[in-house]
Amino acid sequence: MPTHKIKPGECVSSLAERTWLPFDAIWNDPGNRALRDAGRDPNVLAPGDEVALPRPDPRTFEVGTDCVHCFRVSRPRAMFRLRLQRNGEPLAGEPYVLTAGGQVLEGAADGDGRLEAALSADVTTATLVLPGRGERYEFELGHLEPADRWRGAAQRLRSLGLYHAEPSTPDEGIQRALRHFQALRGLEVTGALDEPTIAALQEAHGC
Repeated sequence: MPTHKIKPGECVSSLAERTWLPFDAIWNDPGNRALRDAGRDPNVLAPGDEVALPRPDPRTFEVGTDCVHCFRVSRPRAMFRLRLQRNGEPLAGEPYVLTAGGQVLEGAADGDGRLEAALSADVTTATLVLPGRGERYEFELGHLEPADRWRGAAQRLRSLGLYHAEPSTPDEGIQRALRHFQALRGLEVTGALDEPTIAALQEAHGC
């Protein structure tokens, strides 16, 4: 069974887009049991994770000759989810314009400051504009790493406005940011990336 080693920016959705294999067929393959048992999110994988790729089942069709036939293929979609906050408070009803993969989507965040959009799985960048505030943000899609990795923790702390770097190993800066986050969430203040802190980071960040 072939395997693929995840590179930065890749996830199961992007693999499904590139290989034309169904998302569920990849993720539920027996060869990926270790990733599932570890609680990995199929769209939040770490560089170096190995994903088993099932062999595609051939499909046959009986069609008439001397005719033109049209086959329609559904391309994989991935959900873009974001929570808009300012000083820890949700930006409820905030108008936005999201541009990604040639799509321009306009809307407003819900009461919790959340927005979501279904995008083609091969989209790698997105631009969010908050016209009411004159703010613009650029996103690299697919680069978020698992929260139990130091880089993944740093990425979430950065999104929450508590940190401004992305180290792959612990240092005093990220441990100081973790202690701040733990204090804000009412956790034991240790600066350690322990299970309660990981769960709280995922909840606060949204994934």
